[in-house]
Amino acid sequence: MIVRRLVYVCEFLPTYVFRELGELASRGIGIDVFLPVSTGVADQWRSVISESGSESLLRVHRCLPFDVLRTSLPRTLVKALRGAPAFLRHPVSFVRCMFRALSRRSFRYFVLGAAVAGAVRGRPSLVHAHFAKRAAHAGLWAARITGVPFTVTTHAVDIFRPDSEDRTVHLLRGADGILTISEFNREYIASRYGSDLADRTTVTHLGLDPGSLPPRKPTANDPPRILCTASGLGEKKGVQVLLRSCRLLLERGLEFTCIVAGSDESGELLEEYREEVSRTGLSGRVEFTGLVPSERLLDTLAGCDLFVLPCVEAADGNMDGIPVALMEAMAMGVPALSTRLSGIPELIESGTDGMLVEPGDHVGLADAIAALLSDAELSRRLGSAGAGKVAREFGVALYADRLLDAWSRLEGPGE
Repeated sequence: MIVRRLVYVCEFLPTYVFRELGELASRGIGIDVFLPVSTGVADQWRSVISESGSESLLRVHRCLPFDVLRTSLPRTLVKALRGAPAFLRHPVSFVRCMFRALSRRSFRYFVLGAAVAGAVRGRPSLVHAHFAKRAAHAGLWAARITGVPFTVTTHAVDIFRPDSEDRTVHLLRGADGILTISEFNREYIASRYGSDLADRTTVTHLGLDPGSLPPRKPTANDPPRILCTASGLGEKKGVQVLLRSCRLLLERGLEFTCIVAGSDESGELLEEYREEVSRTGLSGRVEFTGLVPSERLLDTLAGCDLFVLPCVEAADGNMDGIPVALMEAMAMGVPALSTRLSGIPELIESGTDGMLVEPGDHVGLADAIAALLSDAELSRRLGSAGAGKVAREFGVALYADRLLDAWSRLEGPGE
C-alpha cells in the first residue's frame, strides 16, 4: 500500500507525535488530525502549524465528542446524529458496524468513530492512533466505517495499566497493524494479550530531530547540576528513590544541586515533596520546580551536568516505556542515567552511551551519580556517545521510514 493521506485520531498531541506528523507532512503526505471537541489542544497546534507553514498538508480538527462516554443512551443517540454524514457516505458499512458495536457493547465508541468518519473528506490511506485508549477505539470504528486499515502505536500506561483488559484485547485484535515503541513492549503484548499478536506487532522506536534542540552550554557549574523530569510526579518516575540517593550523597559530602521538574494535577504531591525536602535537610540541594514549559526545560537541561531518570515499576504495574526525555538529554550530549526497566536498555547501553542501575536501588543510583559528577572524562565520553547513538538510531526521519514501511505492508482493513 502506498500512503498518500492519513487520518490520526488522538486524545492529545504530545510534542513527539507532532514531530512525527511534521516529518510525514514534509514528505508530501496529507494528514488530518482529529482531537477532542472540549479542549483547546487543537487550537494550540493549529497555531504551531500556521507558524510552520504546513497548513496545506497538516490539518487539525476538533471533532471527538468524548462526553458521549458519560451520557445516557438517549443523549448518546442524539450525539449519534453527528455521524449522519458517515451514514450518507458509507451506508452499508455504517449499518454493519453499528450492529456489530451494539453486539459488543461498544456503541458509544462507535458514535465517536462515526463522528470522525463523517468529518473525513475523501478516502484516506489509513487511520492511525497513538495509545491503545479511548481515541484509538474511535479510530478503529472510523476505519471500519470508511473501509480503510487501522493501526495503533502502543506506548506504556495504555498496555501496562489498561482502562479495560477486554476492550484493549478487542482493540489490538481488531487493528490491522500494531506498532509499539520497544521490543520489550512487543514481548509484553504477546505475553499479556495473546502470543499470536507478536507477529503482528512492529517495533518503531520513537524519533526526534536533534537539530531542533538547544545546543549544550559549557558546564562550569559549582556545585554540579542534576536534572530530573518527572511529569505527574507519579510513583513510576522514582522520585522517592532519587531523594534517598540525594540524602546518601549529602551524607558522603558530595556537592550538587538537583532540580526535579514536574507536578501532579492537584499540586498536593508537589507540596508533599517540597515539605520532605525541607524536613530531611535537602533544602538548597534539591528543588522541585513544578511545571516548566518545554522550551525552558530544554534550555535548563542544556546547562546541566547530568540527567537522571530513576524509573521504577509502580505497585499497580505502571511504568515508563522509553522516555523521550532520555532521548533529548542524550541528543544534547548530556550524560544520561536511568534504570534497567522496560525498553530503556534498548536506548542506553550502560557504560557505553549512558549508565543504568537497577530500579529502586538508591545506593547504586547514588554511586552512579557520584561517579559521573566526579569523572569529567567519563561524563564527556558517555555524553558524546549518547548524542551519536540518538542521531544514528533514534532520528525522526528513520522513525518515519519505519512507520511508512510498516504501513506499506498492510493488506487491507480487517473485520
